[in-house]
Amino acid sequence: MPGLKDIRKKMTGVRSTQQITRAMKMMATVKLRRAMDSYLSTHLYLEKLEQMVVDLRAVLPPNVSHPLFGGRAVKTTGIVLVTGERGLCGSFNHDLVKACLRRLQDNPGQEKKLILIGKKGVDHFRRLAFTVIGSHPDLVGKYSQKALGMAARNAISLYTTGVIDELVIIYTHFVSTLERRIETRILLPVSEIGVGRKSRHHGDQRIQFDPSPEAILTALIPRYVEGLFMKAVLESSASEQAARMVAMDAATDRAQEIIDELTMKFNRTRQSVITKELSEVIAGADAQTH
Repeated sequence: MPGLKDIRKKMTGVRSTQQITRAMKMMATVKLRRAMDSYLSTHLYLEKLEQMVVDLRAVLPPNVSHPLFGGRAVKTTGIVLVTGERGLCGSFNHDLVKACLRRLQDNPGQEKKLILIGKKGVDHFRRLAFTVIGSHPDLVGKYSQKALGMAARNAISLYTTGVIDELVIIYTHFVSTLERRIETRILLPVSEIGVGRKSRHHGDQRIQFDPSPEAILTALIPRYVEGLFMKAVLESSASEQAARMVAMDAATDRAQEIIDELTMKFNRTRQSVITKELSEVIAGADAQTH
């Protein structure tokens, strides 16, 4: 049976851990707010850009297309996996890796190539025999719009140069602080733009373009794909911080439960020690009187 000193030492250790988990929860809360600000600004930009593409396609001739709209057979698939930078966020990274492994096992006849964003994904697939054509271990943690945009353009160039025939991104969709779900989205070829949106163009309106509609479309489509890429990374970053906040909150509560249990155990042990000492004193006094 542990003594009072052992119980007191264990209580001190749990309180120290509780202080760490509480501090990590506060840090995750601040980072979540920053990540949500970046995500919402990108989401608004993407909505406006999407509406522009829908309006433009409504007035373009049917034969006008773009290389990113596809049209070739898919022999090689590029998979962008967006994981977290650190652990201590529950099953967040584990679920993403499992989803990526399932995607890698689909369609065995297709070649799969990985683009890894996030340190956890890089560390995991470094030990496995998969082809990695892009690695960005600290892209999310040290957020930089310039670096994120460059990573997106590099992924698009892999498609335009024929290295891959399809670009898929696996990320975590942010629903709420307590809810998230893993999404798999095809970025390239661009198949659906503005699903459910209606063009603001009416038949009796005449729109003049400068430069030509084809040139505008050529400029907008890569930006649209780049925006989807950035949105997925930022949304996954917000989900990671939310998952860490929830995990640290649960760890803090569990630490308090352990402290309460140890406190009760400490009091019972102390009471037992005091009772034993009193019994010995009484027994000694009785022995002296006889």
